[in-house]
Amino acid sequence: MGQRSQIYIRIKDDYNEKPTLIAKYFQWNFAERMISRARYGIEYIKDSAKYLSSDTVKERINKIFDVNFDMKDVALSTDILKEWVEYTSKYYGLDEINDYIFHAQDNNDGKLFIDVDEKGNVKYCFTDYDMQILSPEKYMDWDFEDWQNSEYLDKEDVEICISNINYILENAKQMTGSELEEFISFDYSEQIKELAKKLNIEIESTSKVIEAKSINNNELENCEVEM
Repeated sequence: MGQRSQIYIRIKDDYNEKPTLIAKYFQWNFAERMISRARYGIEYIKDSAKYLSSDTVKERINKIFDVNFDMKDVALSTDILKEWVEYTSKYYGLDEINDYIFHAQDNNDGKLFIDVDEKGNVKYCFTDYDMQILSPEKYMDWDFEDWQNSEYLDKEDVEICISNINYILENAKQMTGSELEEFISFDYSEQIKELAKKLNIEIESTSKVIEAKSINNNELENCEVEM
C-alpha cells in the first residue's frame, strides 16, 4: 500500500498567460521525507526565479521534488495530469478534473501545495488528507506522532528535519485558507487540453458517467409514466 501522498506545484511566469500546474502522486513519501522535499524544492525554485518562463526549468522543478537529498533517494512519482488524460478522461469530463486532481487521489500522509509567482516568491501549505491546513511542525506532529522522540529517527535525523522546517518558515509564506481554495478551484482546463493535444488523445467536456446516469433516469421516468 505504501505511504501515499501528493505534491502540487503551481508556477506563474511573465511569458505565459496562465500558470502551470504540476501534480505529483507518491506511493512512498511521508513525514520528514515530505518536509525534506518541500525544503529543497523551495530552495531550487528560489534559485531559478529568473528563469521560470523556461519549460526546461519547469521540468527540473518537477523532477527536483522526486529527490530526497537528505536520504540520497529518488522516488518515482506519478504525473496526475497525464494519468487523467490517458486513462480517466475516457469516463470523466473536464468538468470534474479538479476533483480528480485534488480530492480523488488515495492519500494517508497528507499533501503539499507550492504556489510560485512571477518573481519566484513562494507560498506553501501542508494539509492532512481532509485538506486541513497544517504548518510544517503541525504536519510532522500529525503524520509522525512524537517524532522528536521516536526510535525510528535518530538525533541527526531529527536535527535535519528541524533545520528543514526552519528553512521553509524563513523562505516561504504559508497560504491562507482562501489562497488554498483558489489554488484547488482554479480553471486548469486549458493546460489539460494542451496536454491531451500533445498526447493525441480526445477528451470530453462533461462526464460520460453523468450523461449515462441522466439517460438511465430519463428512461426510468418514461417507464413510470407509461405504467
